[in-house]
Amino acid sequence: MATKVTLDYDVSDVPGVNLPVTDPRSYVLVDNDAQTCRVISDADLRASYVDNNMDTFRLQDIDWLTLDVDNQYVSIKYTTGAATALQLGSIDFGAPVRTDQYGQSDGIIYPIDSSGKLALNATNTPNLTAIRTWYEGEAKRVNDERLQIAEVVHSFAEIIGSLGNAADQAGN
Repeated sequence: MATKVTLDYDVSDVPGVNLPVTDPRSYVLVDNDAQTCRVISDADLRASYVDNNMDTFRLQDIDWLTLDVDNQYVSIKYTTGAATALQLGSIDFGAPVRTDQYGQSDGIIYPIDSSGKLALNATNTPNLTAIRTWYEGEAKRVNDERLQIAEVVHSFAEIIGSLGNAADQAGN
């Protein structure tokens, strides 16, 4: 049986122990709205980040023939009232290192790489990655249902064809 050990003192009170002091994390933001580059805090980032505070999301158009969702745009509305549209296929399933730069447009903060290109991926935007995964799963599910229906129709056509041939042979 394990014994639980509790300390009756604060570690910072121990002589000779110097605990590191950490400042709140800050991020570089290229603010396209204000045409400036500035530093923001964690709280600023969380409040307007593209992957946070989503209210609704919906594909704008669906190609019902191909079900190619990656070439479609997903509209996202936020609890703040802001909205954006992103090409679903631009959200990468990969998880490279977390970005340390961000860009802001229309009140929404996006992760960007060193060239200013969007860095939407599993590390920076896990919720967006989950949305892409969900839409691709739904497209696969619908496609699988279509395949199953096509197989049933094919089997039915073969049976009807066989019955037609049998009726012709019986009539001759």
